[in-house]
Amino acid sequence: MTTDTQVLLSVTMLRPDEKLLLGALRDEGLTAQPLLMEDLAGVVAGRSGPPALALIRNLSHRDAISVSRRLEHAAIPTFNRASTIETCNDKGLQSLVFARHGIPHPVTRHAFSYDQVRELAAEFGLPVVVKPVSGSWGRGVAKLTSPECVEAWAGGRESVDAGGKLFPVVVQEYVDKPGHDLRVVVVGRTPVVAIQRVSDDWRTNTHLGAEVQRVELTTEIEKLCGQVVDAFGEGFYGVDLVENRATGELLVLEVNANPEFARSSAVHGVNVAGHLAAYVAQQLAAPVVAAA
Repeated sequence: MTTDTQVLLSVTMLRPDEKLLLGALRDEGLTAQPLLMEDLAGVVAGRSGPPALALIRNLSHRDAISVSRRLEHAAIPTFNRASTIETCNDKGLQSLVFARHGIPHPVTRHAFSYDQVRELAAEFGLPVVVKPVSGSWGRGVAKLTSPECVEAWAGGRESVDAGGKLFPVVVQEYVDKPGHDLRVVVVGRTPVVAIQRVSDDWRTNTHLGAEVQRVELTTEIEKLCGQVVDAFGEGFYGVDLVENRATGELLVLEVNANPEFARSSAVHGVNVAGHLAAYVAQQLAAPVVAAA
């Protein structure tokens, strides 16, 4: 990274999260300003001095990848990197990374047709979970609990997507969890806070009404997050963990490259924006080592 202290914050809109982050970056002595999509043309054209770094916080997965790729091709470092964002935005790609690096993860397979979903549901046994490869907040995630449910899912989906353009999907073993999952926020390599998301619904997303409770960062949590960072590289992540109720084993469910933190920070009291801003400032202050 360069030693220039201008930081761009690529956003779709300034949510409470990004407002906190802008303030935290400025508190670190950095020149920080938002970057909207319509501003991108001027940045990549070099109409002003190149920023030291761009933090990617776009809501749209497509926009986040597009912005980060264009900035990187304009020799502007991004955080997270475009390749990392792309992997985090595809649950199928993540499952392949987890398998290659030996990261504990629910058994997951790709399906590229309705018949493959039926075959995998029969192979896994019911219940089974079907997910779009891209999506947030639990949208489009279905638990299929009976053969009739499998056929209802396939029939309903095929009625609006007869050509199968919305494939692939992932078919995943259902993990019976004890009424909660865990979200761990990672900055760089360091887990800074872990929260339980508690709900009566089998999907424990805060957008679906789950309540947030801070929990201790255990050795097991830190080990799993370390494995994730080893595989994905340093970044700003929301690492989702699920506990198998029967065995007590923790599994990495997925990694989010654009974790929200404003609402949960108000509950657990950890200044996530401050941790991220301090990490950015530290990276920008680090001496650049010339290549041999």
